[in-house]
This record gives sequence, C-alpha cells and structure tokens, in this order.
Amino acid sequence: MSRTAVTLVELDDVVAQQVRGESASSRAFAAGFPRGEDLDALAAWERGAMGFLIVDGEGRVVGTCGTHGAPAAGVVELGFGLVQCARGVGVGGETVDLLLAAVRERHPAARVVARTQWELVDGVAVAASPAAEAILERRGFIPDPAPVDRATRGWSLKA
Repeated sequence: MSRTAVTLVELDDVVAQQVRGESASSRAFAAGFPRGEDLDALAAWERGAMGFLIVDGEGRVVGTCGTHGAPAAGVVELGFGLVQCARGVGVGGETVDLLLAAVRERHPAARVVARTQWELVDGVAVAASPAAEAILERRGFIPDPAPVDRATRGWSLKA
C-alpha cells in the first residue's frame, strides 16, 4: 500500500479557535469536518489530553486524534476519527502509527489502550467500524472478548 502522506498538527489555542469557527482557518477542511467527535476531541485537549488534527496528503483536515485524557494509573487511551471521504484509503492506519509514536515519545512507560464501538444489528452485536478494529489489530492491539450487546470493546497494545 502506498503511503498517503498523513501529518498530524498538534492542537493549540489558535488551531482550536479555527476548528470551532471562531477565526479563519489556515487549512482547508474536508467535507464534514468538524464532526461532533472532533469538537469532543478539542474538549478533551482542554482537559489535558494530547490532541491533533489529521491532515491528508492533499492538505485537508480530515479528522482528529489523540488521547482521551492525561495518563491515569499508567494507562493512556487513544482515539481517532475521520470524515467519510478519508476512510478506506490508508489514512486511519497512518494516523494510528503517528499517534502511537507521539504517545511513546511523551509517555514511554504508559500502557496504551483503545476502545471501539459496537451496535446491535438485527439483534446481534457487531463492530460499528470493522476497519478501526483491523487498524488496531494490525498494530499489535489485543481485543477484549466481543460484546454481546451494544457496548464498547476494549483493546490493549501488546507490551
């Protein structure tokens, strides 16, 4: 697979104002950005989480990634999300690679975890994003047992 030249832009006050529409953005936003989840990522960053904009090879902001908070009890939880046009083209995998590198640099001893959403489809629990689960699995995350109802599934990065 060819690389899509994803870059991460760390959140700061100026970038946060641009995402919220409080000032003109210095970057193009892809269709659908910001999503509600992206605004949630800004709120987490304001509470001490790591936070980044995800910029694709065309220079468009296509999502956010980071941690859900500062490390707690030696554990840091990753999160990432993309607008629809950036899915299925390698952006998610590259994003997780870059995010893992940033987390390891700042919190080298932390245990890294993630969560994926599950939903009920015809009474059966299924992953809301099988692609996100595949990304985590390819990067060495081990899943908790699959939920039996609408819930979240935990993932832990192998030590």
